[in-house]
Amino acid sequence: MSARSRLQQSMRVRREQPTRLEGFVDASFAFAVTLVVISIGRVPASVPDMLQALRGVPTFAVCFVLIARMWKSHRDWSRHYDLEDGTAVALSIGLVFLVLIYVYPLRLLFALMFAGLSGGRLMDQPVTIGSAFELRAAFAVFGVGYAAIWLVLASLYRHALRARASIGLDAAEIAVTRFRIRQNVAFAAVALLSVAAAAVLPFDRSPWLTTMPGTLYLLMIPIAAALRGRCVREIDASPQAPA
Repeated sequence: MSARSRLQQSMRVRREQPTRLEGFVDASFAFAVTLVVISIGRVPASVPDMLQALRGVPTFAVCFVLIARMWKSHRDWSRHYDLEDGTAVALSIGLVFLVLIYVYPLRLLFALMFAGLSGGRLMDQPVTIGSAFELRAAFAVFGVGYAAIWLVLASLYRHALRARASIGLDAAEIAVTRFRIRQNVAFAAVALLSVAAAAVLPFDRSPWLTTMPGTLYLLMIPIAAALRGRCVREIDASPQAPA
């Protein structure tokens, strides 16, 4: 069994049916997806228009996956902890606010990335960066927004951890909750590291340096794997772990 599956099976589902808060969050995330969909604002009226719009599919696909990842994190939190007090409502609404703003730098940066990798062939509408200052600003807005989203998610899990007695979390669930907090804080730290790199790297000296702030996000993969492994070891060491 993979570490990811082990963590998922350690959590009990405490809420089967969505509440009005979850419905609002779900609708907001769905709206965020429409903001990054290909051919924004109009339906292609001809075959050339359709083919042009389809050039934006890679950008939309990546944006869709990232937004869906954030939605799933909130969905899992809702199902596993069944909290809907004032703190939970405020943090959930804050998450929606940040996601709806975050979609704009999200689409811009990935559109730029695919346009650069493909020589402009994977670009459904014109996207340009006029100077190193504009590129730094784009990375900064993206990174700050990305960090803020993960910090709000970390706060939701931290809120659940504080309420562990009333929720009835067992030792394994407490370990998984702490893992979620660590992972979300680590993701936020990587985003802020990218912002810092964008602010100090001399983009004018070498073109490859302009890719470094984005490349730093790949650090999330080994960090998440290491934290999952640590969590599995904590579960195995807990009193409830099978002999």
